[in-house]
Amino acid sequence: MKKKDILVLSIGVFLTVIAWLVADIYHASTEQKVQTKIEVPTLDNYTISKDLLNVIRSKQE
Repeated sequence: MKKKDILVLSIGVFLTVIAWLVADIYHASTEQKVQTKIEVPTLDNYTISKDLLNVIRSKQE
């Protein structure tokens, strides 16, 4: 290859990379952000029975 061919190929690759970066930055700036709040469930009137604890202890042994 001649020097002129390498120069044209290099400029083409450079412009492709620049166009790709610009397109990626544009896409990132126009992308909608997901904004959701996760609510942690609460346990109301939580009780544990003695029978349940005894069953768990017996299974551990």
